[in-house]
Amino acid sequence: MSREREISNRYAPFQKRIRVAAVLISAAVLILVLRLWALQILEGDRLLLLSANNRLRLRPVEAPRGLIFDRNGELMVENLASFDLYVTPEDMPDVEETTRRLAAILQSSPDELRQRVSQGQGSQLEPMLLRKGVDERIVTAIEEHKIDLPGVSLRVRPVRTYPHGGSAATLLGYVAEVSHAQLTSKEFRDFHPGETMGQAGIERRYDAFIRGVDGGEQVEVDALGRVSRLIQQVEPRSGLSLYLTLDNRLQRVAEEALQGRSGALIAVHPSTGEILAMVSQPSYDPNQFSQRMTPEQWRKLIADPHHPMQNKGLQGQYAPGSIFKLVTALAALEKGAITPATQFSCNGSFSLGSHLFHDWKKGGHGTLNLQQAIANSCNIYFYNTALKTGIEEITRVAQELGLGTPSGLGLGGEARGVIPPKTAGPSEAGGWYPGNTVMAGIGQGMVTVTPMQAVMMVSAIANGGTLYRPWVVRKVETLDRELIEEYGPELVRKVNLDPDNLAIVREGMQAVVSEGTGGRAKIPGLRVAGKTGTAQVVENGGPQRGDRRDHAWFVAFAPADNPQIAIAVVVEHGGFGGQVAAPIAKSLLEAWFKLPKESRPAQVAESEPTEGD
Repeated sequence: MSREREISNRYAPFQKRIRVAAVLISAAVLILVLRLWALQILEGDRLLLLSANNRLRLRPVEAPRGLIFDRNGELMVENLASFDLYVTPEDMPDVEETTRRLAAILQSSPDELRQRVSQGQGSQLEPMLLRKGVDERIVTAIEEHKIDLPGVSLRVRPVRTYPHGGSAATLLGYVAEVSHAQLTSKEFRDFHPGETMGQAGIERRYDAFIRGVDGGEQVEVDALGRVSRLIQQVEPRSGLSLYLTLDNRLQRVAEEALQGRSGALIAVHPSTGEILAMVSQPSYDPNQFSQRMTPEQWRKLIADPHHPMQNKGLQGQYAPGSIFKLVTALAALEKGAITPATQFSCNGSFSLGSHLFHDWKKGGHGTLNLQQAIANSCNIYFYNTALKTGIEEITRVAQELGLGTPSGLGLGGEARGVIPPKTAGPSEAGGWYPGNTVMAGIGQGMVTVTPMQAVMMVSAIANGGTLYRPWVVRKVETLDRELIEEYGPELVRKVNLDPDNLAIVREGMQAVVSEGTGGRAKIPGLRVAGKTGTAQVVENGGPQRGDRRDHAWFVAFAPADNPQIAIAVVVEHGGFGGQVAAPIAKSLLEAWFKLPKESRPAQVAESEPTEGD
């Protein structure tokens, strides 16, 4: 018994150690089991997702936007393939070495490139856009050294391209990334950073049709971030194509005619409201928005004093000058203040109280009736006519013809213009006096219109009294030419004006071209009706040079007896409408009716005229 106790005493320390070891081992096993349980049960889904993310990549595939064609099927806007450079920092075993090699290919600073990679926003597993639209040399170099550039990848995306550069740019608009300010608004809640959309013009107005539906790819990558296999693919769906009312041939002629000048030109079909050409000069190249524009480029564009991004046809507000005499004449006829035979004598000046108002022609025009007054754009005649008519009727007729209200084209940002209120009188704030009526009667003072309003006004006169809403998209189709939407003329109203009075004014407009101030728009074999206008920028008698020169207007339609086209031209600081704007409209009419351009013999340069309209 003592022997057993002795042995027991001898092994007691070891047994104690064994028990302690067993407890520790059991505790370790329990901890391990609990950890495994936590990893498998509690965190299993999360870890599985992390594992999948480590080897799987989702790559969005941008849908190409729909194409845009002119009325004859000529391509105006398309898409071209562009390569974008992406980096995934997580897939770079040695960021410093990879960025050094990449910097050599990109010919950029390694330190700057390394800093950009390290500052990549979002998840480390999410590829970061490093550069858009890399050229062919860079693409080739990256593909050749792909094994040495882990985490570096190229993606192909469709880029909006405008083959004719700045042609019709302010009408077509441009495509660019959604801005931070847009992303914070409710209207753009479905967009994500880096996504592009139409930002102006037709591209913006019809973005829902044009943009298409993006696709995507799920790929598996190896340890170096290289694609090993394609797991799943959803093909993108191209956007719908637009067919415009615009005639690209006529558009180019109009832009060439206005080249080098600042202003606007709009041509429409007077019996439908279809826009045939729309020019705003100077213009900009929308292609520069397809890639990321630098802040310096953007500042230079918006700081340009000639406002190249403004659609002057819709947003430019100008004193109409003498083209407004058409409104005054109609108002006077409607009220019965004058008849076509009514005559006024013009000696070059007109007195009203202590104020003296001048005619544009020194010495005056003598005695004229209404047709002669329209043909020669006599200010004195229309001073008298405006006073006899009153501002209320002049305003009513102006509004009937669509002045003072946006045309409703729907491209956004359209100006209203300014037309005096019907109740204008001395009791109005600021006062309204006979002198204001005199100036309004010739399109000066408190009267402004947009070129779009001017051309729609002339269209209503030309077609006998129907005001149409201007429109520019004829139809929407799929790439397979399946018709989705089709548009047509939209009647705004039949104007409340006597057709006989409209006919009288049309006769006066024919006389403008055949024997009056619009002679430079005369075309053999084509009856052209028009009206010149010279809108003062400075007080009468002021300097007429550079940006202090008057704005030149010309409105017209042809043929006079069956109008197929109506035109409004305004040249900012161009001088006299008959001298500057009328020849521009003539070039457009010759092109539209496919008439030979009238040959003009070389002449000794004439001195600049000192008067005109």
